[in-house]
Amino acid sequence: MNNTWLIILGILAAGLAAFLLLPQILPERGAAPEIPAVVEVETTEEDAETDETDEVESAPAPEPEPEAAPPVAGYSIDGEIAVAEYAHTTRIAGVEVHWSNDATYLRVGLVALGTGYVSIGFDAERQMEGANLILGYVRDGKAYFRDDFGTEPTVHMADTDRGGTNDIVASAGAEWADRTILEFIIPLDSGDEMDKRLVPGNAYPVIVAYHDLQDGFTVRHSGRGSGEIELDP
Repeated sequence: MNNTWLIILGILAAGLAAFLLLPQILPERGAAPEIPAVVEVETTEEDAETDETDEVESAPAPEPEPEAAPPVAGYSIDGEIAVAEYAHTTRIAGVEVHWSNDATYLRVGLVALGTGYVSIGFDAERQMEGANLILGYVRDGKAYFRDDFGTEPTVHMADTDRGGTNDIVASAGAEWADRTILEFIIPLDSGDEMDKRLVPGNAYPVIVAYHDLQDGFTVRHSGRGSGEIELDP
């Protein structure tokens, strides 16, 4: 009987000792891994606009388009005047004056007897004063032109000599044994203070001068006259 209780007590003591030693024998369990929290960021309309703006700014800028050339391609400026090439024709002091215009440009053809220079002035106020003058001549097969302004009744100077600009857009000329032919294009409104503004639909006085033998821009004329032209509206 005593032995039985001793055995029971021994088993209980061994179990208690094992229970106390169990945490030291078993390995520690690792901590559970943390799951990162998912945070949703709400995109506002302002942020969306900023993103779109950034994309636009980062895009390469388009190359500038080339400036359009003046619309004179349909005009024939070659020193030859064909029948019905110009809309209007008149004769001033024996000089044939041909002209056509659109809303931007005036095209002029002059035919004078002789082999010297020819000139025409638009909207003169007193003789040559205030006139927008175009002078030209042909020498050795080459045409020469100058854009002048009448500074006094009998004096004219090149626009470029008075701070202005040469506003002849295109020009050509030819010389025959008995005549000189000149053609040129000028803007109706060049913006140059040395030029007169011409308005479509209006009529303007014109003066014509020429020399039947001598070339040049300062040669006194051998013939001159005045008349009027009316521009198409």
